[in-house]
Amino acid sequence: MKIARSALALSACLLLGWSTAALGEADHVDELATKTVKFKDLDISKADGAHALYGRIGAAAREVCRAESYATARGCRAQAVDQAVQRVGSPILSSIHRSEVERVEEVVLR
Repeated sequence: MKIARSALALSACLLLGWSTAALGEADHVDELATKTVKFKDLDISKADGAHALYGRIGAAAREVCRAESYATARGCRAQAVDQAVQRVGSPILSSIHRSEVERVEEVVLR
């Protein structure tokens, strides 16, 4: 199944900055921060393209979650990246993400 990258461009998307205010108060649900990450120029069916997209997603997550407190920023970024990777639906991108998450968990456990 081909992804319409120009249409998808993670348009709906890509990153939801789950602020504590947005999670805690229903009135603010429509105020979630988003950032579109375009990848029409990348071939995400190949590892190099998927790695490049993963880097863009991570950068966008850092930007969207920048306004969060230090205590909530890490969770915001993790959730934003998880959702973005799921939305793209690329097996290679998902594999890269799983590897990165597992590597971070391993470091934390040491």
